[in-house]
Amino acid sequence: MIVGTTEAANILNISTARLRVLLIAGRVEGAYKTGRMWLVPLFKGKPMIVPGSRGPAPRWRNPRQPAKTI
Repeated sequence: MIVGTTEAANILNISTARLRVLLIAGRVEGAYKTGRMWLVPLFKGKPMIVPGSRGPAPRWRNPRQPAKTI
């Protein structure tokens, strides 16, 4: 079964704006856009959301080197 964004957002209990962010990021499995409308397939009654990462990997700086003592 295929539904639109409003119905898919109600099923997932999230806002339509959040669902559109997930759609643009490509995290909704099998979703595609026709014209101006996103179509979201249901798997076992719910859209399948791919887990995302929590941002880029940290780039820790090296701690400051201690002052040279003579």
